[in-house]
Amino acid sequence: MQSTPTRAGIAGPGQSPAATDTIDPTAIPRTTGPSPQPGPLGPHVSLVDEPFTLNELQAMRLHGVLREVLPGAYVSTVVSDTSSSRAQVAAVVAAEHLGQQSALCRRTAAWVYGCAPMPGELEVVVPRYHRPCPPTARMMLRMSEGLIDEEQICTLGGVNVTSPLRTAMDVAFNSELEQAFAILRRIHGSARLRCGYPKMLEQVESSVRRPGRLRALAIIRRLMEEPPDGPRTGVDPAG
Repeated sequence: MQSTPTRAGIAGPGQSPAATDTIDPTAIPRTTGPSPQPGPLGPHVSLVDEPFTLNELQAMRLHGVLREVLPGAYVSTVVSDTSSSRAQVAAVVAAEHLGQQSALCRRTAAWVYGCAPMPGELEVVVPRYHRPCPPTARMMLRMSEGLIDEEQICTLGGVNVTSPLRTAMDVAFNSELEQAFAILRRIHGSARLRCGYPKMLEQVESSVRRPGRLRALAIIRRLMEEPPDGPRTGVDPAG
């Protein structure tokens, strides 16, 4: 699987097809605000220099008008912080680079589920990756090429996101050790996601030809050895 960094474009996101599972069907209301950029899937999203400067957006945040969802991407404080709203904001930032056949993945997907901190870059998996996208002033976009089965994709607010199990696998195989431990603890600890360590272990054991299998097995087995009140890091998995 190849991973190539680039930066997100400017146009709004493309429409995403219906998927086989919906983790958080919460409807995201459209809100009013100081000339925000509307997201076609849900909340209005205000982006830096479209038209407000970063200082102006931060001032509105300090006054309780906006809150920052992703670096440089703000929504009204009346918009609930849910998995759906986070996915929709990521889709606005990623714009045309998040298409019908692609999905938010890895740490970005874990953040959508409430199991990781706000990411500094957006990670998107696509079936085929041809060339880098032209850089802009938005967040870094990291494109990964990989197979995407329908059962491994969920629809959150109309946005494709890798399922909790696929997300856990991608994190176990690819993320840095400290990040992997923290994220997998949160996924395991979320009753809403229904993706505990035994399910992760079974999936890794069946991935006999996938590079990094021994590493992923070691991570999950070590986590399974922790006491129930063992170390827990990350963000609250609500959403």
